[in-house]
Amino acid sequence: MAALDGRAVSFDAALTAEAAELLYREAWHLDRREWQAWLALYAEDALFWAPALAGEEGFSEDPDNDVSLIYLDRAGLEARIFRIEGGDSFASAPLPHTAHLVSNVRAVRAGDAEIEVSATWLVNSFRRTDPPILRAGRYAYVLRRAGEGLKIARKTVHVLDDRIVGPIDIFNV
Repeated sequence: MAALDGRAVSFDAALTAEAAELLYREAWHLDRREWQAWLALYAEDALFWAPALAGEEGFSEDPDNDVSLIYLDRAGLEARIFRIEGGDSFASAPLPHTAHLVSNVRAVRAGDAEIEVSATWLVNSFRRTDPPILRAGRYAYVLRRAGEGLKIARKTVHVLDDRIVGPIDIFNV
């Protein structure tokens, strides 16, 4: 494993594989609607952010002052899961079936306790009442060592769609 010294990681197969396993597990739980198992992958101080497109090429950069598609801390994630499990998520009713495809996982920077990881994604969402929705984008994660594994400290979801069709939620990006 590469030394966690804060420098860019040229390519460390073991570090990338460890990070990829966490990202694949996250997608697995989302596709199976295993909400509590999904939430357990997140650190207590985690942030989940999907910035909005800003102009032709960029994304919003400041979730406190710019428009975001989603911006939730850990308490917000817990509240969202509570509404989904309790059937109080009217925008998501009925819940779609999803298929997350995560690829091009790459550890791009390693520090003493955190690893920055990049990946690309496709999510296909299916609801009986609507046509399928295919979304694509890039993930930027900050993963943190916790005990014997990794936890998600920050997840940034760059949705590359230039036109948003249907609802955006934690399970379909």
